[in-house]
Amino acid sequence: MTAERQSFRPVAPLPAHGELLGSAVVKVHPEDFQVAEVPKVLPEGSGEHILLEIRKSGLTTGEAVRQLAAHLGVAPRAVSHAGLKDRQGVTSQWLSVHDPGGQGVPRAGAIDTGLEILRAGRHGRKLRTGALAGNRFRLRLRAVDAPRDAVDRRLARMAWHGVPNYFGSQRFGRAGANLDKALAWHRGEMAVRRRDVQGLLLSAARSEVFNRVLRRRVEAGTWNRAIPGDWMVLDGRGSVFAASDEAPARLSRRLSVQAIHPTGPMPGVGDALVSDRARAIEQAVMDECHELVALLTRRRVKVQRRALRLRVADLAWRWPARGVLELAFRLPPGAYATTVVAECFQIGDNSPNYR
Repeated sequence: MTAERQSFRPVAPLPAHGELLGSAVVKVHPEDFQVAEVPKVLPEGSGEHILLEIRKSGLTTGEAVRQLAAHLGVAPRAVSHAGLKDRQGVTSQWLSVHDPGGQGVPRAGAIDTGLEILRAGRHGRKLRTGALAGNRFRLRLRAVDAPRDAVDRRLARMAWHGVPNYFGSQRFGRAGANLDKALAWHRGEMAVRRRDVQGLLLSAARSEVFNRVLRRRVEAGTWNRAIPGDWMVLDGRGSVFAASDEAPARLSRRLSVQAIHPTGPMPGVGDALVSDRARAIEQAVMDECHELVALLTRRRVKVQRRALRLRVADLAWRWPARGVLELAFRLPPGAYATTVVAECFQIGDNSPNYR
């Protein structure tokens, strides 16, 4: 393994279903990008936590948490969330507030500009990161300059076969700055003391390695099928198993209906699981990204597997006006709506604070 000094720009995702059909613009108006969390749990009616659903616009999740905490008279650390939502757009998500004193459940209604409580109730447990069933998206794309019939065919193919499960550009910061910072931190050129910033940089490092492996599988046409040494994951769940444990005919059937997906590496400390050809592909990328992998190992990040394919559930679309396309679909936690759109279009963004 070479010890050369590395520099990274995020690898460009490669579409799996053919060349891009044209371009489109997202987020011209906040309502063009709508996201609603699908919760795993709802308020139980009792307990020392308040579980509530908020709707926000023009705010990050962190900013919404601070405003909510001030409104309720608690410290921001008393508020937990299952996931992060974009600043630009109209998004709803669930939060929990630790309230052992029983101050009372807040009423639904506006808190401040861009933030309102939709519903709330008592609950027995704190909301943990990742504790959501998925997200529902409603997107309006404008200035679509692709032939309508070609877009219709592409979307139907995506619904039937899925799309590559790339991490979106948001993961890497502007111009991939999070990768530069991760490398500077690893080399001792920059101190990173805040745990949330450390987590952000580690996530960017893992995501870059995963995206590079996925791109190679797309180039080889194996992102949605098994190769020797592969491990599979159940759709919408974290359970993984060796492809060799399944009879070939049954494995092929389950892959064809998107009940299972091949997996790629989220590198760190632990057994990589894969072997043979799958291992060779992943190891080649690890060698290319050896400084990123070394950072993850040094920080004792636990190795994981992630689906290479993303099932775009409940995909529906319509053309309300010339050059305007509306999409609705549901994705599992950790998946990106921009990844779905990027399988059809070169994406332009008209929002001033797009990350």
